[in-house]
Amino acid sequence: MKPVHALFTALAVSSLVPAIAEEKKTPAKKAPAEESSAKTPAVKPVDGGAVEKKFIGKWAPDPKAMMNELQKGLGDDPAAAAALPLIEAMMQNMAVSVEKGAVTIHAMGEKQTATYTITKVDNAANKLTLQITDDEGEGEGSATIAEKKEGGKTLTLEKDGEKFILNSITASEFEKRKNAAAQAPLFPGLE
Repeated sequence: MKPVHALFTALAVSSLVPAIAEEKKTPAKKAPAEESSAKTPAVKPVDGGAVEKKFIGKWAPDPKAMMNELQKGLGDDPAAAAALPLIEAMMQNMAVSVEKGAVTIHAMGEKQTATYTITKVDNAANKLTLQITDDEGEGEGSATIAEKKEGGKTLTLEKDGEKFILNSITASEFEKRKNAAAQAPLFPGLE
């Protein structure tokens, strides 16, 4: 597997998506992103207000929702499909923290941070439009927060047509996951 950065440094899908799936997408995505960066004027930041306050916190992948998204994105590729059990195992220790202006992912012994600037707020939809800067450069994405009736929140991050679905977690669960994620497995997914 090779790190892939599709959503906020692939928002943790970075170390989850097989290299085969990324190779199919990379040529088409690299050139337009470089062109648009050169032509795009500086973004004008806006205040995220109450929606950004809901976005800030500790998160973990929603295993069922993420597996559904990954299966949709893999199509009929048997090699990529064979990696799904390893990906699912890696998600068990993944942790994501959002602070004002930054998203940090802890997975497979690595810590990756992407920064964001809010360019638009949709209060009715609990949605932020973001200018994201990660190790692949700059791009646009969004963050949508859904509050659950039974408590907690779900965060859907989107960039380049990819979705990353997270559930809010407690500070203690975050620390447990972060500490487990700090240990790079010898064979990903096997403990």
